[in-house]
Amino acid sequence: MSDRTEEQEARRNYRLLVWNGVLVNVAFAFINPGIVLSAFIYTLTASSFYVGLVTTIMGAGFTWPQLVISNLVEHRERKKPFYFYPAILRTGIWVAITLFTLCIGNRNPQHFLWVFLVLFGLYWSAAGVSMVPFMDITAKIAPVEQRARLFSVRRLWGGTLSVLAGFLIRYVLSESSGLTFPTNYGVLFGCATVFITLGMGAFLRVREPIHPVAKTRNSFSDHLASGVRILRDDRNYRRLLVARTFWSFGMMGIPFYVPYAVSYLGIHEATVGLFLSVSLISGVFSNLLWMRIGTKSSRIILEWGVIFMLLSPLIAALTPYIPNIPLGVFGSLRTALYFVVFAASGAGVAGINLANMTYLLEIAPSRIRPRYVGFMHTFSFPLTLMPALAGAAIHYVSYQPMFLISVFFCIAAIFTIKRLDENHGEGA
Repeated sequence: MSDRTEEQEARRNYRLLVWNGVLVNVAFAFINPGIVLSAFIYTLTASSFYVGLVTTIMGAGFTWPQLVISNLVEHRERKKPFYFYPAILRTGIWVAITLFTLCIGNRNPQHFLWVFLVLFGLYWSAAGVSMVPFMDITAKIAPVEQRARLFSVRRLWGGTLSVLAGFLIRYVLSESSGLTFPTNYGVLFGCATVFITLGMGAFLRVREPIHPVAKTRNSFSDHLASGVRILRDDRNYRRLLVARTFWSFGMMGIPFYVPYAVSYLGIHEATVGLFLSVSLISGVFSNLLWMRIGTKSSRIILEWGVIFMLLSPLIAALTPYIPNIPLGVFGSLRTALYFVVFAASGAGVAGINLANMTYLLEIAPSRIRPRYVGFMHTFSFPLTLMPALAGAAIHYVSYQPMFLISVFFCIAAIFTIKRLDENHGEGA
């Protein structure tokens, strides 16, 4: 293949990766777990436990398959088939969720809840299978110096379109749309289905580069032992896992910001769409910052992402002490301040998600990259239980102490991230 042809192929693959990220980001706006789904589940059940359970199911489903799939794909030159079949399943699941929401969601809420939770868990399990080949193919297409920019561009344009989705969400959930619960959420799920399908279709058009791989597959017992060795021998990998643990606890309040606002602060449910828009706008503009920093250091992006994240639970805990003074279009001073919760979390989540991926790919040796990715998520599996436990704990400690505990863990994460080495090249 000529240099010019290779360059054209690289540009084509890069554009498809960008489109994949843009479309999936838009899809995610319609099913945002921290805002849309938390409002949906809270309206359906009036239970903080189930709000937390949804986030736990998402995290557990996403992490558990990766230990197995990393062992299955690591020795294969072509990883894309392991993305293709889960992609078909993921599309079918959201079609089913949409239909069940529209058809039976209002007739038997209790049965529908369990159908939704099972299908939601299956979707994220399929997404977990897809993640390992996705990360490996992306790393083969985008050189290390381009990855932060690639993920930032995906989020920048995807976030920009998602802002418009936020206003649509606000309209669909408002009384002026004429849609009642759960039909209004069924419409949002249908929109998510369309964009998920388009986004995965874009990735499936990528032509996967062929790079050297191990010639044989390790036994599963050797695979497990190698994961323990990585954790023991690679200090940056170990510190990243510790920091990830801390910031996961720091983010445990995210699913509860909306229920807290609706039930405790008296903010109207229709404002959920505006909360989402503020979060997305913040995430969009923060990517301009992350792109500049990303050419220098993924570690610094992580640090600042957690700093932004720290502000969210801190402000949420302090909001009830703010006078509820009328403030025109913002409703009240208290409501206006609460928008900062979502602005800070939007920027923080964008930075953390970006740098977590890019730093992990930087320290991962190319031949065993699936192993690094798979074990990182597997080691993080216990953290997926945290949102459900936080939801149950709210009944005993209430929202504000839980938010303050989140602040403490964000501070611990920041000090751990400072101990990560700067890394600008592929692992050896």
